[in-house]
Amino acid sequence: MTPSPTAMAGTLVRCYPSAVYRCIRAATLLGALAFSSSLLADSPGDSRAYQLEPGDRITVTVFGQAELSGDILVDDAGNILLPFVGPIEVKGLTTLECQKLVRDRLSDGILQEPTVSVRISEPRPLYIVGDVRAPGAYPFRYGSTVQSVVAVAGGFGLPQLVEATAASEFLLADERVRQLSFQRQALLVRRARLEAQRDGMKTFSPPTPQSMMEGAPMFGGRATQQQASSIVADETDTFETQAAVLQQQLDLLRSQKPRIEKEIEAFNEQIATTKKQLELVKQHANQYSGLVKQGLGLANSELQFRLMETNQESELWRLTSQVLRLQMEASELDLRIHEAEASFKRQVITELRDVRERLRELDVTLPSAREIRRQAGNRAGAEASRSINVTRTRDGKATVFQATETTTLEPGDIIDVKRLLPRELTYQGPSTSEPGLRPYQMGAAGSERPDALASR
Repeated sequence: MTPSPTAMAGTLVRCYPSAVYRCIRAATLLGALAFSSSLLADSPGDSRAYQLEPGDRITVTVFGQAELSGDILVDDAGNILLPFVGPIEVKGLTTLECQKLVRDRLSDGILQEPTVSVRISEPRPLYIVGDVRAPGAYPFRYGSTVQSVVAVAGGFGLPQLVEATAASEFLLADERVRQLSFQRQALLVRRARLEAQRDGMKTFSPPTPQSMMEGAPMFGGRATQQQASSIVADETDTFETQAAVLQQQLDLLRSQKPRIEKEIEAFNEQIATTKKQLELVKQHANQYSGLVKQGLGLANSELQFRLMETNQESELWRLTSQVLRLQMEASELDLRIHEAEASFKRQVITELRDVRERLRELDVTLPSAREIRRQAGNRAGAEASRSINVTRTRDGKATVFQATETTTLEPGDIIDVKRLLPRELTYQGPSTSEPGLRPYQMGAAGSERPDALASR
């Protein structure tokens, strides 16, 4: 039974002091971690391994309960606040662990077997300081690199206005190409998922990584493979969740069919019995009617026999109407099952049409964006020499390493861009804190621009 709103409010009031205490304690611990946060276990694109931290915004969906669903911000104490439930500590949990925790809390006297989905709607922001035009915090986007964040921050602080404008245009054009390429990859996987749902498949086969990255050679490497794997994982989870919800709805409707069939069978047996009784009553009534005609019976008794015959006929008609009513219920149940499947198919077809339309738009927009980026790159010319350091926090420990323009970023990273003096333009060797990343001074004499994303 669902608790009353008054009882729920009392529970929230009793939990409030402990929530305040947790907020104060978490604020003290987070004071030393300003502008940093815990990172993903594997990669920023793998939403299943992403660990929630203060500043993340998640979308909690409770199927059939709109008042319990919506976007929720993880507060400074690492908690989320749900109506009727109160604060739930999710700091350090993955989305799947958070989903299980929310489901368990809702199952504890509020809902019966709730279906809960949790996804990340807005990760922690990125912070960029130093030699950029607009230092500050910017929203994290999957696939973000140092170059794309610099573009969002207005470009490098070049000494000459023309060079600064050209470099900023190139960075913005490059960011635009990356966004469009990521959208194309996501739409290709979504189209495959929707086509499988339209055709009633139990599983769906995503496009090959080669076809997803077609026309975007500069995005190759481990980072892009992880990004593609994350897209496939998200669409697979959506496919399985929607299939489970539809199957649950259909099973619930179909489970009523055996009950109706048993009731019809029982009524048919009663009809058969009533017919036998009616036949016997008719026989006795006819026999007694013969006796009355011979003067050996009473007319009153004959009337009683006729009344019994009428009652049996009335009961027979009543049972027959019950069978017809149950047959109508069975037909309506079949219609509801068909309507549920048809409604799901209509929704899938509508989404598929929208995805195909957006893919056609990208087929026109993406080549133009690549051409604009190429022309902007030609105008940019030589870039100023700079050093880029990234501060990254993992398991409560901050690590600083040298990065390149193509270094893949993670939520909560702090990017420090410094202009190098002539005597600083020397090779400093690979960073010990991040194996696989080597320093790269943009525009330094004799240096080569890396062709692929640095691996972690």
